[in-house]
Amino acid sequence: MEKAPIYCTIMAGGQGTRLWPLSRQAAPKQFLDLMGVGRTMLQMTYDRFRTICEPEQFVIVTNDIYKELVHKQLPEVPEENILTEPFRRNTAPCIAYATGYIKQKSANATIIVTPSDHLIVTPSLFVESVKTSIAFAQDKDDVLITIGVKANRPETGFGYIQAGSQVEGDYKMLNEVKTFTEKPNAEMAKVFYECGEFCWNSGVFVWTVKSITEALSKYLPNIQSQFDELDRIPASHWTPEVIRKAYDECENVSIDYGVMEKARNVYVQQTESLWADLGGWGSIYEQAILDDINNAILSGDAILKNSEGCLVHIPEGKTCIIDGLKDYMVVERDGIILICPREGGKDALKYKAEMKAKMNNQ
Repeated sequence: MEKAPIYCTIMAGGQGTRLWPLSRQAAPKQFLDLMGVGRTMLQMTYDRFRTICEPEQFVIVTNDIYKELVHKQLPEVPEENILTEPFRRNTAPCIAYATGYIKQKSANATIIVTPSDHLIVTPSLFVESVKTSIAFAQDKDDVLITIGVKANRPETGFGYIQAGSQVEGDYKMLNEVKTFTEKPNAEMAKVFYECGEFCWNSGVFVWTVKSITEALSKYLPNIQSQFDELDRIPASHWTPEVIRKAYDECENVSIDYGVMEKARNVYVQQTESLWADLGGWGSIYEQAILDDINNAILSGDAILKNSEGCLVHIPEGKTCIIDGLKDYMVVERDGIILICPREGGKDALKYKAEMKAKMNNQ
């Protein structure tokens, strides 16, 4: 029997607005080298799963306006495997779209689904956990698996998964799922952390074409029916008009809320890998390499005098001199410079709105 192929769906349509002014609509965070390592977040995601999938087994789902940018950053991936959404409808329609495309290539495929903007500090451990999930998905063929990350602090910004019974067999750290909880308050996050039964939801999934298609049909029939209709058409004939019509009929719903929290065949593969969702400037600073006085120079040249705990991200080829700042951030892109306390980075959207209002009033 021919071995089932493994595909990787990368969701790359987000706008990353909390990382303004670096992340802009023209080039959101997944297309940027946030950590100063010479690879963008999208490229690092591709690199991570390249150890499992061949280039032609990657399917990238992104917005219409980013197709050329994806192709430029991942030239190895066939251009027809870059699927474009006419507008954002959250993760459930995105996953149904990619699954329908993969189904036409191989109806017995196993699929990894991953965001494009997460930082995996220890990728080898993470990939091993994904490989265990793939083996389980191929063995059972009717399971939905999410990758859970061991919590190292009470965190209110992430979703949590409560692990149930351990799965029998050679599936290390694979458990049934008891409950999902979205972004708890500080008190509950502390309880979850101290309890030891909960892990963070990484937003990375593993399943077969069969298992996710059946789950979507059961729990989100309106969405799945749109892509069942598309299945009657060869994927090479999926025009923008056809995709737009399908998306017009889809509700805006996440795969977590629409399927994973409702299904009974859900499992969590826990990983010991270090992981970060780079949702804001605070999380970037937490993951950055710091000097001996806790400064992080991620891009560009910076001379720091009498300054500590600062984050600097300026264009390559530019130099800045910072004197007398503590726990500040200095970020520049395309002529806009944001200088504020690091804690103020969480107000990036407010700063953006204020700047836009001032420009409109001039």
